[in-house]
Amino acid sequence: MWGTIWTILRKELTDNMRDRRSVFNALLSVLINPLLYIVLFGFLNRAFSEQATQTLQLPIIGAQNAPNLVSFLDQQNVDVLPPPEDAEAALLAGDVDVVLVIPDEFAVAFEQGESATVEVMRDESNDGSGIFVARTEGLLRQYSQRTASLRLLARGVSPAVMQPLIISEVDVSLQAGGAAGTVLNLLPVIMFTAAFLGGFYMVVDMTAGEKERDSLEPLLLNPVPRWTIVIAKYLTALAFTAVGTALATGLFLVLLGIPTVQEFTSIRLVVEPQAIATAVLVVAPVVFMAVALQMLIASYTRNVKEAQTYTQILSLAGFMPALFLSILPIRDQPWMYFIPTIGQVFLVNKVVRGEALPPADVAISMGVTLLIGVVALLGAIRLYEREEIVMG
Repeated sequence: MWGTIWTILRKELTDNMRDRRSVFNALLSVLINPLLYIVLFGFLNRAFSEQATQTLQLPIIGAQNAPNLVSFLDQQNVDVLPPPEDAEAALLAGDVDVVLVIPDEFAVAFEQGESATVEVMRDESNDGSGIFVARTEGLLRQYSQRTASLRLLARGVSPAVMQPLIISEVDVSLQAGGAAGTVLNLLPVIMFTAAFLGGFYMVVDMTAGEKERDSLEPLLLNPVPRWTIVIAKYLTALAFTAVGTALATGLFLVLLGIPTVQEFTSIRLVVEPQAIATAVLVVAPVVFMAVALQMLIASYTRNVKEAQTYTQILSLAGFMPALFLSILPIRDQPWMYFIPTIGQVFLVNKVVRGEALPPADVAISMGVTLLIGVVALLGAIRLYEREEIVMG
């Protein structure tokens, strides 16, 4: 039995390896994702870092009404500019990112020790202005606190009375946060993308492709149980998918360890090899399930085009939840571990952060995923037992 499976498996591997274009496309679709994510987040991180450190260009309307405030801003890496003729139009056109308005009554209220109002004008739809607006408001808060302290001192009151509580943050996370934490959240996305796309072309070619080429019927006429043919095809795609997933994961981590990439992205993190091995074991059932579902869908379809359409939908449904969960601040709930891929996302994130894995969550997540994979594989075998498999 196993000899028959090995013979068919070797035949499928040989046939697929001869089609170098399909192999190249499969590997490219898997390995391009780590490169794209690193370049994307590298550019974003560099852009935010540069915006946070470069000189702030700040047009001010009514600068003559608050010379002390203008002087303070000038000392804080702010280039005070004359206001545009039409501030609102300039903001909407994107010519300026933020405009500070100091009304005429500011000086009177300030001299009398009352609360004086300033306006920060911005275009909320301009996402690129967020950092400049935040820097402007932060500097205004600093000036406000400094002025309040001086007013208290002038009245013989210690400024400490205005700060009855001092907040000190203590980071107890086992792994880096900020940009590095965001990149770590992308690890399950990389792995799941490879799991659902690594063997995509191979599965379609071995099932719907053989129907179109009229090579499936001669294969089924051989005096061997049809389930051995399905198992051999499945193991062929599974092996290729596992290799693709390992390559994508390895490439992602290797790139993050290169000094040039670290300098480009300003991201430095270290993930222990033991954590990576555990993450691979957590994702292994997803690979098993993904290939089985693709086999079932592609075996049911009538041609390659139809198989590609349905399996691509399956692939999107498989790795898109991981992408959303890596960005959105969603905490895990017990019911989430009953949903394949979603439970593994939280498990992988816990692993790479050095957190302990709850045995019950691991058992539920892996058990449900493996069960779906087994059912899908049995469904594919069932389809191959029917004579309609040749015609679709």
